[in-house]
Amino acid sequence: MSDPTFMADPTRLVIAAIVGIALLLALIIKFKLHPVLSMMVSALAIGIGAGMPLDLVADTVTKGVGTTLQNIALLIGLGSMFGQILEESGGAKKIAQTFIDTFGQGHSSWALGVTGLAIGTTVFFEAGVVVLIPLAFSVASQTKKSTLYYGIALLAGLAAGYAFVPPSAGSVLVAGTLGVDLGTMILVGIPTAFIAMAIAGVIWGHNVGSRIFTDVPEHFTSAEGASDEKELPSFGMVLAIVLTPLCLILLGTLSSYIPMPAELASILAFLGKPFVALTLATLVAMYLLGARRGYSGAELKALLDRSLKPVGMILLVIACGGVIRWMLQDCGLGQVIGPMLEASPLPLVVVAF
Repeated sequence: MSDPTFMADPTRLVIAAIVGIALLLALIIKFKLHPVLSMMVSALAIGIGAGMPLDLVADTVTKGVGTTLQNIALLIGLGSMFGQILEESGGAKKIAQTFIDTFGQGHSSWALGVTGLAIGTTVFFEAGVVVLIPLAFSVASQTKKSTLYYGIALLAGLAAGYAFVPPSAGSVLVAGTLGVDLGTMILVGIPTAFIAMAIAGVIWGHNVGSRIFTDVPEHFTSAEGASDEKELPSFGMVLAIVLTPLCLILLGTLSSYIPMPAELASILAFLGKPFVALTLATLVAMYLLGARRGYSGAELKALLDRSLKPVGMILLVIACGGVIRWMLQDCGLGQVIGPMLEASPLPLVVVAF
């Protein structure tokens, strides 16, 4: 962490931070102000309240936006396009159906959890829910079990994949903020995400589903027979496309540790750059899941345009969150809270929350 550029009275810093965060919550929850505006107002309130010079407040806003977005803006955009192709082509649904068939109905919660984990690395969480939740309802309808039995496993898999495994937007943001190589993030994130999915999804879902019964929604039951039966792409092709960016990023990381000719290591390192890996994966997906399956160039362009619509909002929210982070850091609050937390007997997990 960089040193603060301004240091005010510690009591004033703490009060400014508390007031700023309380103002943020009030503006969003009570007054329903847009999150982007709420976070900007909160950041300015923290800086001015802490006594920072106004020119330093302005500079911190600029630094917060630029520093936060410089490593993730392109990756989030490319990841969104990649995920949209996977969703629209039916690739995500094919992965889910194949896992359910492989695991069997008796282990469908594991199948849905693993599916959520795989798909969560490529699509926004909300998009994954829209595409995959009908499958959870379908399994629940066939087994006559609570929808919680399967829904919790699916949602936990999506959340874990989105949070821990690149190239998802959430994991890329965390890696960029902490300065962690994405290849390392993948190696650590996959087992971490699987454990989180197993405990919070499958095990907890079984526990809750066996005690609380929730039926399949009526609108799903009535619409189930009218679902789209378009031909889905092959499982092997979809899985290969999903694994393409992960494998390229991993190869880029491993090229620094495995003895090999310098030229080959340089090529692998370049292909493993996240923006290169995602660009190549998106182009492959456009051809195999798009052009080869009858999509015209205009249709693919329209599909990619749709995928980018939510990206602007997401990037602005992330940027404004970065402004708050840098405002707190530059006003010196970290130097006040850091020693307190280091001396605290609280467990690290509690401190993080």
